[in-house]
Amino acid sequence: MKVRYSLAGAVAVALVVGATSASAQADTTRRTTTSQQRVRVTKEAAGEVVRRDSAFIRDSVARADSITRMETMRRDSIARADSLASLERARRDSITRDSTARADSIARATPATPPAATTDTIRNPTLPTMSSDSYGMRRGSFYMGLGGGPNIPTGTVEDVYKTGFNVTVPIGWQPVGSPFGLRLDLAYARLNGREASETGLGAQPDDPNIWSATANATLDLIRWGESRRGALYLVGGGGFFRFTDFYNFDRSDNDPESAFEGDPVTKGGLTGGAGLAFPIGRTSFFVESRYTTVDTEGTNTKWVPVVIGLKWR
Repeated sequence: MKVRYSLAGAVAVALVVGATSASAQADTTRRTTTSQQRVRVTKEAAGEVVRRDSAFIRDSVARADSITRMETMRRDSIARADSLASLERARRDSITRDSTARADSIARATPATPPAATTDTIRNPTLPTMSSDSYGMRRGSFYMGLGGGPNIPTGTVEDVYKTGFNVTVPIGWQPVGSPFGLRLDLAYARLNGREASETGLGAQPDDPNIWSATANATLDLIRWGESRRGALYLVGGGGFFRFTDFYNFDRSDNDPESAFEGDPVTKGGLTGGAGLAFPIGRTSFFVESRYTTVDTEGTNTKWVPVVIGLKWR
């Protein structure tokens, strides 16, 4: 009996001890597990915080860069807008200047509107200003012409020579609003020698040649017709005359004497006369005659050229 109780007690004690040991081991195991879990959780939490801080910094830097780029783009946009505004202002100023210049040009080109007729102007009409045209050319501009006709000797020259011909090129200019003008006449004249029986010289003289360049002034006396372009004018001046094959015989003492002996010679002389002009479109038909006298030995050599031709700009 005692042995049974002892065995039973031992078994009970052993159970108790084993339960206690198991409980202690389980408690130790739970503590260890809890400690490991706490440490692991703490480490994992720290790593997440580090990762979140790094992401925040990267986001902050990215946002700062984006803000900087946006600010740069805004400033560039403002600069471009200012540049475009400046270009637009320059374009408008250029258009304004061009419009003003065109308006001024049109205003200058548009003739002034003549004043309306009134009772006073009807009773006392004002004389029209000088036309912009005078015998076929626009006044205030250069003109030139071409003409020719007979060349008639006078005085003692007529005893040796008879009528020949002339070719004349007038080159002139007349100021606006003035009846006066200037003209250069370049001319070639020729006379025909008389038969020996007419001169009593025993031989027929050669036909002389006369080259001349004279500076002349012109004066319009009367104008008529459309725009007062028809004209009666005076012309006169002086210049130089070149003679070749010319003999001038002075018969004042019945002693024929050659002044030049046929040698070429240049002498000064004067010329003057009048003319008529008849406008034909932009040209002018003119007829004029000038008395010419040249200072030669013995007596002056004289002739009268008649010039018929056209003048144009």
